[in-house]
Amino acid sequence: MSQIKSKIIGLMIFLITISGLFFVALMPAKKEESKQLKSIQILGNHLLPQSSYLSFAKLNDMQNSFELTLPILKDRLEKHPFIASTEIEISKFNNAKATIREKNLAAIVICNDQSLLMSDELQLLPLFSNTKFIDLPIVNNPQDYKQYKALEYLRNEEIIEAYNIIIAIKSSNEEMFKNLSEINLNKGDGITITFSGVHPIVKFGRGSISKKIISLNSIWNDFKNADNDLSRSDYVDLRFTNKIYLGKAEVTEL
Repeated sequence: MSQIKSKIIGLMIFLITISGLFFVALMPAKKEESKQLKSIQILGNHLLPQSSYLSFAKLNDMQNSFELTLPILKDRLEKHPFIASTEIEISKFNNAKATIREKNLAAIVICNDQSLLMSDELQLLPLFSNTKFIDLPIVNNPQDYKQYKALEYLRNEEIIEAYNIIIAIKSSNEEMFKNLSEINLNKGDGITITFSGVHPIVKFGRGSISKKIISLNSIWNDFKNADNDLSRSDYVDLRFTNKIYLGKAEVTEL
């Protein structure tokens, strides 16, 4: 008799548990609570001032703002081309702190008289008038410039090669990288490099990036020294395997 009673009790517990789970499954999902925010503070911004990010997200006028949920606030901020991700905290007084992670910039790309920023993921970004950036090298005269548009990712060989040159110089010699002014792609006709404060240009050519950067690094101290014979040359030619040539520009009489 006791065995039958135990089975009945066990069955009842099982049915109650199943019923409870079924009830929970059918309950409507709790809606995300919206909040009337009093203020929004942007943290982690370096490329643009806080006001620019808030203005882009239409959050700069809090007096006229409607109630926002966290997902909406996050989505609005992350639509900005410079923002990679956002973490948001809201205090019990409805003051929001948005900690943003900005995209890393690698260069300025000049396409058909239009200047665009390029991230380290090779994405082109619009250049806002109040962007704060320091000494980004210029990538100039790409061959396929007519096809380049803001927010697209570049996967063509010439841009990848220019980016690899930037990374190779940066990892090889920090001083050389700080002086890196321009990587001229010459519309597909070889690559030349210009350094600020240094007279000779570098005829870099294409391919063998690591070897060429090692060669350039080996002569850098003489290369940048204005009193050195090397620095009085018009160009340094690295296009030939394991060779460094110095040259003077040809003067053509009219």
